[in-house]
Amino acid sequence: MLSIWRISWRNMTQNKKRLFFTLLAMVLGTAFVTSMLIADKTTDDVFDYYEQMYVANADYWVLSDDYTFPEDLISPILREPIVSNSLLALDKQAFFELADDRSLSQRAVRITGVSDQSSPLLTLPVIEGKLDNEGLVVPEPVADLLGKGVGDTIQFTGMGEAQISAIVEYTQLLASPSNWERAESTSFRVMAPLSLLREWTGKQDEITYMRFQVEGDGEELFNTFQQNFQGTSAYIEPVVADDLQSNDIGGLYTFFYLIAGLSIFISGFIVFNMIYTSVIERKKEFAIMKSLGYTQSSVSKLVLIEMTLLAFIGTAIGVPLGIWLGDLFMKALLGVFEFDMVYTLNWEMPSLIGVLIGLLFPIVFSLFPIYYAGKTSILLTMKMADRTTSTSKRHYVKAFFGVALLLLGTIDHPVSYAAIIAGAILLFPYLLNGLSTLMKPVFVTFYKYPGTLASRNVTQQLNRNGNTAAILAIGIAVILLLSAVVESAPRGIDNDIRSTYGGNMRVKSEAPWSAEDMEKILSYGGVTNVESLAEANPITWETIEGQMRQFSVLAVWENGPAIYTHEQEKDITNRLRQNPSVLLGERAFAEWGGTIGESIVLNTPNGKQSFEVIGVGKTSHYAGYVAFMDALVMNDVFGWTNSFDLLLSVDKESYDTIRDQLWTDFSSHLSKVETVEEEIQSTSSAISGMNELLVVMLVLVVGLASIGTANTLLMNTLERVSELGTMRALGFTKQQIRNMILAEGVLIGLAGVVGGLATGILLIFLTSKSQLMDGFLSFQLPYSDMLLAIVAGVLLSLAAAWISSKSASKMDIQTLLKEG
Repeated sequence: MLSIWRISWRNMTQNKKRLFFTLLAMVLGTAFVTSMLIADKTTDDVFDYYEQMYVANADYWVLSDDYTFPEDLISPILREPIVSNSLLALDKQAFFELADDRSLSQRAVRITGVSDQSSPLLTLPVIEGKLDNEGLVVPEPVADLLGKGVGDTIQFTGMGEAQISAIVEYTQLLASPSNWERAESTSFRVMAPLSLLREWTGKQDEITYMRFQVEGDGEELFNTFQQNFQGTSAYIEPVVADDLQSNDIGGLYTFFYLIAGLSIFISGFIVFNMIYTSVIERKKEFAIMKSLGYTQSSVSKLVLIEMTLLAFIGTAIGVPLGIWLGDLFMKALLGVFEFDMVYTLNWEMPSLIGVLIGLLFPIVFSLFPIYYAGKTSILLTMKMADRTTSTSKRHYVKAFFGVALLLLGTIDHPVSYAAIIAGAILLFPYLLNGLSTLMKPVFVTFYKYPGTLASRNVTQQLNRNGNTAAILAIGIAVILLLSAVVESAPRGIDNDIRSTYGGNMRVKSEAPWSAEDMEKILSYGGVTNVESLAEANPITWETIEGQMRQFSVLAVWENGPAIYTHEQEKDITNRLRQNPSVLLGERAFAEWGGTIGESIVLNTPNGKQSFEVIGVGKTSHYAGYVAFMDALVMNDVFGWTNSFDLLLSVDKESYDTIRDQLWTDFSSHLSKVETVEEEIQSTSSAISGMNELLVVMLVLVVGLASIGTANTLLMNTLERVSELGTMRALGFTKQQIRNMILAEGVLIGLAGVVGGLATGILLIFLTSKSQLMDGFLSFQLPYSDMLLAIVAGVLLSLAAAWISSKSASKMDIQTLLKEG
């Protein structure tokens, strides 16, 4: 007697094409999930790696609100026995001496002089050369732009020259523009020995900051020197690895999980469709088995083993394929960022999760067919009473719930998206039925009588064909919504930045700006207003759960520059002035975890202090990971006394002229000049690059859904072999049979595309009106992606139908009649 495993294997392989398409769907579903999980974990690791590289092994650092401070101030720290390592650093703005005709802004470079280039408190991944504490350490983009290698000399205007001793990979400490256009608003960065930079600048006893490492927690030392530094220009902060100011990638993770969930949903439906149809086809077989003594659990177990075998095969192929796809996806994803980042693929745990999902999701989606198989009635099946009949009452109930769910989707709540998708699935058979009637004259024109039969055949298995089209539609709708978000995001970012930038040009300096400096800049032609901006950075703080974080604190005052928006902005400004309190940006408030009215603990230059959180403001500065404080409170209570930034209101036509004037007049301490347009371009460039990934995802999702179309058509064809044999016997040609099945595939694909476009437009419209999006998404359709969805949906559905039609046309009349 054959074992139940061999019986299951024979049952699976009886219909090889159906097995192939089902297995392909399971492989691709598992692969997509695995690749998205790998991309999620690897992306998280990449940003964590670069943040950890930036902080290295340092525990604390000493900074200054006057940019530099005397080295004598930190001498007592160096004498502390628990201080195991220390690093002194001095930053100085300079200019490359170049033979090319480049502007001062393009030649600007920040030189960081360090006491030890190979210190354990620095992480510099060397590509070429060595860290010898004698020459320059240059990031790869700078070496490439300057055409320099190890041993070559770089000269700095009015300072001196030095050889390159090492070329390093991207690191935040030496982040530099990779092209001359970007260099207009971002300085290059290189590293030199501290002694050499002091010799060039004459600043023999000054440093910009010091990092140090301690044995133990160092809390007592920190508290001691936090008190000792009060009243000086220096202040001490814990070193915190917190990259939320520079990396707002929360939406990226949502994208990963959305694609993974969509893939599993589509693959699961294909599996359900296959196994349910198989169970219906084999009801006589199950009835005979039960009449011979098989129990309900034995029949269910047989089907369960079939699905388990398929799940094992799909997982064994899908997970390795997912690892490969994850690697390709990471290369494409990191390519949209400005800097060349390296990564190590984090595949172990995601692959394990992919294995579990790959094994479980086919079985989960098959639970109802498995149960249904075991419940097969012997008597009813033998009497052929298994043919289902659809009642009008059932259709009305289904339509009612579909319309109700669509109406529920108009409520402004995240659950409404699920309601719309569920409602669309329930209503899709009716859409397919209506479209079949509408397209019948067109099919008759192109396919003659086979077109009439195709319209009739599609409605005979209306639920199955409607669900197949619905899955294609949902895939298209979700991708179109993501495309609309990606296309609209730059416009939303543009509005947010312009409304909270505080002007249209920001100027940074190494030295505090004086009143005379501001008057001089105001005298420039094209400059209509100049405002100072005090920014305390970095400031560490504690979440409600006691975790350390780090952000910037910006000063605000009545009638000052608009750097945030709030519904009660005037009232908030007054409250900030009346008592020591803060207004948090949206992301900072979410990370803090408290409620309005509670206090947040900040490590200020005047020591650890608590400030009441009086509200949440919307701002583009650091993507909302920031705090706002009244200027007088920041000076008197907080302890920050200087302003290194200016916000300028400038005529757009005068940008280049004013930039050149600023670099000429303040070249000794100017460090950065950035316009609002450059900030917008920098912020939105990564999001714009995501559109290419969405195009790929759109094709992949439509392709996966088309596998379901091929499987459905194949099942429809196999169920109608008797009908096809009779048609051939009555004079139908093989080409007419092919045309009929092709027309069915086109109709299902067209229904999926039309329904997908309609559902996608509805989702985009409701999202654009949602208060949750707060105007971020405007109602604008992604026409290029919609066109791609139409072409891909119809063509891939046509390809799926062609595969099924070839199978039917290859069978001769005798075979068709025998099988029937």
